[in-house]
Amino acid sequence: MDFRDVPINECPIKYLDTLHLILFILYKRAERCSNLNLNCMDLPILATTPLLTRNCDRNEVHKFFRRMRRIVEKLGGEIEIFRLGKLSASLSIEFGTGSIKVHDTYIVNDNDCEKVQCVTVNNVTTLYMRLIIRMSEKNLVVLNVPDIIVWLAKVHGLNTMYSALNFVHNYVENGTFTDDLDRVLEIIKAWGVNMNRDSFVNATLPGRRSLTALREILSTST
Repeated sequence: MDFRDVPINECPIKYLDTLHLILFILYKRAERCSNLNLNCMDLPILATTPLLTRNCDRNEVHKFFRRMRRIVEKLGGEIEIFRLGKLSASLSIEFGTGSIKVHDTYIVNDNDCEKVQCVTVNNVTTLYMRLIIRMSEKNLVVLNVPDIIVWLAKVHGLNTMYSALNFVHNYVENGTFTDDLDRVLEIIKAWGVNMNRDSFVNATLPGRRSLTALREILSTST
């Protein structure tokens, strides 16, 4: 099943394994925030409450979070996925507990609640994913993964945003690079990093050892 095609008002856990569930959440949030012109920045990728409000069983939600914790236990809190000379990128996974704002099952921020009706939910488990880009020993940039996807949808459109997610899907699930990589490379070049297809593929080699373990966890139903 395409990660965009889960029936509305159905629990996505019923239909999607862990990888597709994460991609589904990223896609639907970016789509909603783009369509409603919401900010949606600095937010966790997921919290327990939005899944419960989608009619998900509480035990299944907790199983999902336990599976994500297994990634951290097995691979560490920072997983290197890319290295090209001094330039490297790692995925950081962090858990927390706190309050969130929710609009129609979607997590939004305080500024968004000035535009749409929100409900505050306290004491929820949250999951953050961040992309850590190191340009040298002393220079690094930390980007919230959902922020990147929302930005792509707003600046480059929903089709480009979907291409980026589909690129991640094919790489993590099959270890393959499709034509979606060409669109990703165009965006990377726009950020001032000159890279062709071959150099990008070679730069992913250091992360291949983690990819096998990551694929095993993510491809299992929660």
